[in-house]
Amino acid sequence: MAKEKNGKEGREIDGMKEASSLLAGLDGPSRDRILKEIAQKDPAMAAKLKSGIFTFAQVLLLPPVELFKVAKSVSSDLLTLSLRGLDPQLLDDFLKGFSERQAKAIRDEMLSQGPRKLSEVQVAQEKVLEIAKALHESGEITLKRR
Repeated sequence: MAKEKNGKEGREIDGMKEASSLLAGLDGPSRDRILKEIAQKDPAMAAKLKSGIFTFAQVLLLPPVELFKVAKSVSSDLLTLSLRGLDPQLLDDFLKGFSERQAKAIRDEMLSQGPRKLSEVQVAQEKVLEIAKALHESGEITLKRR
């Protein structure tokens, strides 16, 4: 793994980790297009990059105990906003981890928020993902890489 020393701060930078992080911040189609182009030139590098990417969908598919840790770490407004526009099956799978009462409350809150811009939903998803990454880094949950 290529590491470079950052002269300003004197710390090492893991280029592959940084590249994966940048790719993770892109929308899905752009990320997939870039990974496809990289794979045509260097399949091994594309595989390494892909393995370093965490996505919002991975957070939703966490085991219930870990999912509750993430849900408790974010506001209900942020959580429900982040769930808007999801594939209905993915939303249903996510809500199966909650009691019927909690799932209904989440759905009701989603409906009460009214129409929202896609950019707002994407920002909310990024914030939830960042919180999940922090929980992963602290060892409280385990995110599986793509």
